[in-house]
Amino acid sequence: MTAIDPQYGRRTVRWLALGMVGLFAAAVIYINPLAPEWNTPDQRAAAPATHSPGVHGGDGLTDKHDGYALSPVTLPDRRGTALRMAFRILGPDGRATTAYEPVLGQPLHLYVLREDLSFYQHLHPALAGDTWTAAVDVPDGGVYRLYAEFVPRARAGSGHSTVLGAPFVIAGDTSSAPLPPPAPSVKVAGYTVRRTEGAADGVAGRPGIIRFQVHDASSAPVTALEPYLGAYAHASVFESTTQSFTHLHPTMPASAHAATADGVLTFHTQFPQRGRYRLFLQFKAAGTVHLAAFTVVAA
Repeated sequence: MTAIDPQYGRRTVRWLALGMVGLFAAAVIYINPLAPEWNTPDQRAAAPATHSPGVHGGDGLTDKHDGYALSPVTLPDRRGTALRMAFRILGPDGRATTAYEPVLGQPLHLYVLREDLSFYQHLHPALAGDTWTAAVDVPDGGVYRLYAEFVPRARAGSGHSTVLGAPFVIAGDTSSAPLPPPAPSVKVAGYTVRRTEGAADGVAGRPGIIRFQVHDASSAPVTALEPYLGAYAHASVFESTTQSFTHLHPTMPASAHAATADGVLTFHTQFPQRGRYRLFLQFKAAGTVHLAAFTVVAA
């Protein structure tokens, strides 16, 4: 393990062998999960853009925003599973922040992304004293970025999370994985997850709706999806060139059991610009959280 200077800048990275390192260009566009829900598809599609991407909560591109700073303590420096990651969140007074307002049932959400979008991990670190710790997997070499999303107790009620980011590099022989083309469905652990719109393009620059339906091995809709983080699914979306991050959630809370009667998960989304996006969808069934990844084009 090694401590990493949080003052990395943005650079484009191409790595082929040991010792060739850099920092990836990343930007986070955050859609506020605390904003109001819309009860019908028509209401959601016509709803005003109440989210303000990348303005209020930071963009995750830097380790500092609005008086708060991400201070890495220990980051992985090798490949492996359950490697220790530790960091602190420093407040405007320069001291570690230890009081947080829960967001989706958790005081802090941690996302780990490989530069080519071939690896994604969503974790909920533990706070011990003034330091957050988590066990992360690093399957291959290359450039990674961690994103920390939280609401300081001092900002409770603001309706916006703060998002900070920092890169780390795993040296060694590796190769970049190409982005998969758009597909109408993907298979994961015996389930098939389908986009109800097929592989249709999304619309950039304005609010829209994206829907997924979960089917079991017999092709029947899964009607018993289980709550996960206060809803029936969680989705993180990254733009393929910049790694910009959009945080989405279903339009219905987990208390509305009828929302999963047909296995359909509906999300309010807004792609900030034209491009190719990788969408990581998490849902819970039979006691296990599953991850399905889609490529979506926004035109």
